[in-house]
Amino acid sequence: MVDGEYHKLQALIVDDFDSFRVTVSKMLLEIGIQVIDSAVNGADALRHCKSKSYDLILCDHNLGKGKTGQQVLEDLRYFGYQNQHTLFVLISAETSKSIIMAAYDYEPDAYLTKPVTTRTLQQRLTRLFAQRAVMAPIYHMIEAEDSAAAIVACQKHIASAGRYANQCQKLLGQLYLQIGEYSQAEQVYRDVLDLRQLDWAQVGVARTKKAQGEYLAAHQWLEEAIATNPLCMKAYDVKAEIYHEQQRHHELQSVLEKAVDISPLSILRQQYLGDTASLNNDSLIAAQAYRRAVRLGENSCYDRVEDYTGLARATIALHKHSVIKAKPFLRDAQKALTELEQRFNKSLNTKTEVQLLEAQLFNCNGEHKKAEEYLQLARTEMLKDDNSTNHNLDTEIELVSALFALGKKAAGDALVNSLLQRYIGCEQELQKLDRVLEEPASEKNRSLVVSINKKGITFYKESKFDAAIECFNNALQSFPNHIGIRLNLVQALADKLKLETTVSDLEFARDTLDHIKAMITSTHDQYPRYLQLQDTLRRVENNRQDRD
Repeated sequence: MVDGEYHKLQALIVDDFDSFRVTVSKMLLEIGIQVIDSAVNGADALRHCKSKSYDLILCDHNLGKGKTGQQVLEDLRYFGYQNQHTLFVLISAETSKSIIMAAYDYEPDAYLTKPVTTRTLQQRLTRLFAQRAVMAPIYHMIEAEDSAAAIVACQKHIASAGRYANQCQKLLGQLYLQIGEYSQAEQVYRDVLDLRQLDWAQVGVARTKKAQGEYLAAHQWLEEAIATNPLCMKAYDVKAEIYHEQQRHHELQSVLEKAVDISPLSILRQQYLGDTASLNNDSLIAAQAYRRAVRLGENSCYDRVEDYTGLARATIALHKHSVIKAKPFLRDAQKALTELEQRFNKSLNTKTEVQLLEAQLFNCNGEHKKAEEYLQLARTEMLKDDNSTNHNLDTEIELVSALFALGKKAAGDALVNSLLQRYIGCEQELQKLDRVLEEPASEKNRSLVVSINKKGITFYKESKFDAAIECFNNALQSFPNHIGIRLNLVQALADKLKLETTVSDLEFARDTLDHIKAMITSTHDQYPRYLQLQDTLRRVENNRQDRD
């Protein structure tokens, strides 16, 4: 774009400081841009963008209270308030790794650090608008869903060794992938790699391999991309897609953990990690991810109910597993449920589920009177509907959990028996019910428990106590109410403690026994073993005190 054409452009400056908006307005006027609007925060910016199309948006990252610049960009893309010809430039004085990675990850058209000079701004805008002028016809073809014409246009620009050949190669590879021409897409990326090892081209080859079901080859290319650029977030995303397609949920969780460690401000990845960790019954990682998602969700278009309830459920599950590990999450989980009502319209089922979750959180926190109060509120809501079969199964399972947590075993058992009768022969529903049963009712989980127990007992008999402890501990994440597995865990801990007494193992064993105490009755067939292990642990503690 020649300088004389800048007067045709329309720009929006978004910043919460008047002085910066005035300064940047003067810079744009010097460059030649005459139509300049200003917004003082994210909400104000979106109001402008809903009613008017801009050629250029200059947006600060830190906009004070409300949306950040990153969230403004999220909204513009999510709701389609601007077209792909609009240039979005993120500006920030922040130097933290997370902010810089977020800017890199979300891919605005440019990222500038404060202070910004007129010369720097003009140079950057000149390059951006020149690229836009060349690429605009191709983007128009793509918007018109004329992939064939867009492909020809990209090929012509590449053949002419145009200044934006690299950009056209990237776009050409994407177009071939979209229409299923995988060999052509791969050739485009390999042509790029013949000249230079670029991470986006390596990821492109991986995508072509993945699309053809060649997962091993795709993984190898993604590892090369990460070796070329350890911060290549697209490589982690494609690895996650592959693991998801293969239903390799533990590997999926591992790659998502690495991704959020590198770029922690991505709400979508935090949500994905929370969901995956929940599926894997890893309540600690789920609680961490959902807590971050809730914090990032404030003012985000991606905010969702499941993050709030997920944080509560993960915290409750973690509390069953370890009171100490759950403690840092209790306040945040309770706060999240309080905020949920303000942020979302709740259906009857959601309202009841939230009250049941609140009852359990209060109980975890030792606030038993409030726990009883919220449990009663939830039961009253459920009784409003005379036909109990209309209740969501998840809500009824939550009621069972609350009843058991608050010591109402008889009522919990009665509801469980009713649900087991209702869903007899329904494998999928029985697998859900297994979460609150002492012994799994579904065929799949019955077989799984037998396998896990067998594996853990084998480790124990071979005196591989750490392996046995890990095995039983992992099993409890899936079956927290299984008394037999808990007792096996205590047995392995006790025998390890006889060899080497550590404070962490001792606390773990005590904590596990406390959970069993809350669950078991004197008529239970495992009660004598529970008493025996209680005595064993007491002797271990006494021996430790004698040595000290």
